[in-house]
Amino acid sequence: MPQSDSPASLAAIARLYYEVGLTHREISDALAISRVKVTRLLAEARRQGVVEITIHGAADTFPEVAQQLRLTFGLSGAWVAPPAHDAARSAEAAALIGAQALGEVMSHAELVAVGLSATLAAAVAKLPDQPCHAARFVPAAGGWGGWQRGLNPNELALRLAHHSGGSAFAFPAPLLGATGRQADQIRALPDVAGALEVARDADTVLSGVGGIKWSDSPLQTAVTEAEQAHLSAAGAVGDISGRFFTADCDPVSGPLDDRVIGLTLEEMAAKAQRLFVAHGQRKIPALRAILDAGLATHLCTDLDTAQSLLGSIQSPRAGRSRAAG
Repeated sequence: MPQSDSPASLAAIARLYYEVGLTHREISDALAISRVKVTRLLAEARRQGVVEITIHGAADTFPEVAQQLRLTFGLSGAWVAPPAHDAARSAEAAALIGAQALGEVMSHAELVAVGLSATLAAAVAKLPDQPCHAARFVPAAGGWGGWQRGLNPNELALRLAHHSGGSAFAFPAPLLGATGRQADQIRALPDVAGALEVARDADTVLSGVGGIKWSDSPLQTAVTEAEQAHLSAAGAVGDISGRFFTADCDPVSGPLDDRVIGLTLEEMAAKAQRLFVAHGQRKIPALRAILDAGLATHLCTDLDTAQSLLGSIQSPRAGRSRAAG
């Protein structure tokens, strides 16, 4: 057989090891190559995606920390991704664990409202491309035109529907109207009003959580300097699909909120399942707000963020349920 790192060569060696059950030494003898090279080629097969490993069993990577999050904040589910020494590996790990969280929450969902989030988009991209529990998906808010980056709610709803073997409902509107008056007019359009009605009927919401560092936000070019100043003066700590809130998780009303075409925080809180996928020190004030308010029923984050959230608690307490009243 060829001794290159071609996909065919990698697949052949992988089959000998994983399917036939030969040891590194047996493969080395059979192919007349060193055991060091066998080890390197098997690692390369995994790196290139020639080999994919599926682990069956408990998904928790840090079960004790996840349990602390559940007990402290009254969550139904929590997932914790491992830390990494560089941003790229950290984001990759968070996306993989995020995909596990999505799969578990969606298995109990019938109609899912999908929020705006780069972190959520990364998790969706890691879902296995195979039919599972067939759910229906609808954006929780509008999106935007131009070149797409894979994080628009319409795109994510379609990807999730493809993954689950379900269907997606289109939300033909921008996230923000140019003015509050224009947003009112867009909401009144029959197709948009219909999409909002479907989103309000959802039993589950999946979303990320935005911070207030504009350079990290998908909204950075859409929010005016005056609106940013208003949010800062009002004490905004973060947003969910353009709906900004304070440290007490109170909505920040004003010109920007008037422009948003999508579910309100109160409408999101009415869902039976509310999974938020977010990590990073800049997100902690926003995450503490939604956790303390009981807005989240499920959380997926990384170890550093989880420990910071737990470390900021002086005495453990369950989150109070905003949805319950």
